Amino acid sequence: MTSPTPPLSRRAFLRGAGATLTLPWLPSLAWAQGGKAAESARAPIRYGAMLFANGVNPYEWSAKGGGESMELSKTLQPLAPFKRDITVLRELHVFNNTSGPHWPLFSNYLSGAQFRETLIPEGGESIDQVIARHTGRETPVPSLVLAVEPAESGLRSGVPSVYYGTVSWSSKNTPIAPEVYPRAVFDRLFDTSGLLRDKSVLDAVLAQSNDTRRILGTQDQQKLDEFMTSVRDLEQRIERATKEERLEGWRPTLAKPDMERPAAELPQDVRAHMRMMLDLILLAWRMDKTRVATLIFNRDVSHMKFGFLDGVLNDQLHGISHHKEDSRKLASYQRINQFHVEQLAYLMAQMKQVDEGNGTTLLDNVILQFGSNMFNGDSHDGRNLPMILAGHGGGAIAGGKVIDTSSKPEEHQRACNLYLAIAQCMGVKLKQFGDSVEALPGLA
Repeated sequence: MTSPTPPLSRRAFLRGAGATLTLPWLPSLAWAQGGKAAESARAPIRYGAMLFANGVNPYEWSAKGGGESMELSKTLQPLAPFKRDITVLRELHVFNNTSGPHWPLFSNYLSGAQFRETLIPEGGESIDQVIARHTGRETPVPSLVLAVEPAESGLRSGVPSVYYGTVSWSSKNTPIAPEVYPRAVFDRLFDTSGLLRDKSVLDAVLAQSNDTRRILGTQDQQKLDEFMTSVRDLEQRIERATKEERLEGWRPTLAKPDMERPAAELPQDVRAHMRMMLDLILLAWRMDKTRVATLIFNRDVSHMKFGFLDGVLNDQLHGISHHKEDSRKLASYQRINQFHVEQLAYLMAQMKQVDEGNGTTLLDNVILQFGSNMFNGDSHDGRNLPMILAGHGGGAIAGGKVIDTSSKPEEHQRACNLYLAIAQCMGVKLKQFGDSVEALPGLA
């Protein structure tokens, strides 16, 4: 009786051939691994959040219907080619803060935390960092936290200025300052020389900790163990960043960067700066350097000007958002909003061109959240956040629809319900996030 042919893996094939060349994903070499091989061949899901400040012209932000018949307002017209790839959300808000001064309405956008007037930053862990703790085990960089408009330092209106300039928090008291220099972002993704130096330091730390542990009490040993766990996590991250071998399963669509290292200076053209940050996110996702990224186009109480757009007043965005029903300001407000939507459309077009195998594109394998921290900026209206999801989350999100929670009880309109649903789509085992009461239904 003839013995069955043993399973042939990619690793076995390469070793048998005596090859050192890393081949692309070849499905025919994984036939014997069945479902496991098919699962490993799937592209990972990425999560991104892109935020523009100071709300929208409320008369020009709307969508109704579904699929190709979806009707988009003037501001959302740049998304017309992607009607099946977007989910427009209505009547969601950060439940704890729905009106009032600026500072409680920005930094808690991704956490749902209730801020207080304290001199020491106090918020809550944001959903991007919750997801990054899960996906960061697989990538050299856990997450990218980026901005176009630099954050301020010190205090503003009696509270830390960081409340106006970041939405990413790794813990209740740890806001993450966003990076605005494209070169620094590029180097974090691809320059491993610093990590190699850190590795030698970690080797010394590990050796010393073993000697120290013997003389510590039980409680201190526990604290040391917690510290060493974080050290080991850093070790693994260094290992992934400096020695990446993918002989099995899905492989990134790019092996080397397809863009040059950016200049050291901060770009002075807002348009160029935004596009460069978007291109860096795209590059990081294509090379699987990270699976989580946030980008703030402008900080709260933004000083950014958009006079380069036709017909737009050359005033600060914050001032234009307080339109007082002035027709000139409303027209400028709408065009600035549309400009931000154009940035989303640009990134979606780029992602749709990236083939990630199994009949999917990068746009199919992403959950990209886009919107602002308030609705009508003139009244600081924090209800009905202007929010759109782009992409399909690896098939978890249908797209091509409008989800309206206006008929539901107020606790079912919480933005954290959406964040809980996103985290679950990303594979995070999470039953609650922030003030959520359920995972937002209707995405699938």
